[in-house]
Amino acid sequence: MQKFLFPLVAAVALSLSAAAQPTSPQGDGRPHRSPQEMAEHQTQRLSKELSLNADQSAKVVQIMTARTQEMQALRAAGSARPTREQMQANRAKYDDQFKQVLTPDQYAKYTALAANRRHRSPEMPDGKLKAKDGKVKIKTKPTDS
Repeated sequence: MQKFLFPLVAAVALSLSAAAQPTSPQGDGRPHRSPQEMAEHQTQRLSKELSLNADQSAKVVQIMTARTQEMQALRAAGSARPTREQMQANRAKYDDQFKQVLTPDQYAKYTALAANRRHRSPEMPDGKLKAKDGKVKIKTKPTDS
């Protein structure tokens, strides 16, 4: 009897502990970050790509934090996705601030990077889906048999 009782208790304990693990609010395994953490992460990426100095980095963190907080407020105010007009107005507002902080060369590179990110989409023509690793997966439609 004890041979069966111990594995049963162990299995129940493991399943309960696995169910008690917190899940990511994003559902894709990425940790949830605060607006400040997101802004710092984005600024680090921009610092490398645009060769920002310390003063520029500090100003970019402030701009990115305000931008992230505003986007979260837009999401909280209504649906999960802000409208296209709201997003374009938000982008224009903060692009003007970036223009004041960055040199003309840095700003040109920033706008090119931003345009590249906007046009890069996981969805490709012909029903193909681009995975995170860059490989193309073909979506198939269910067939009626």
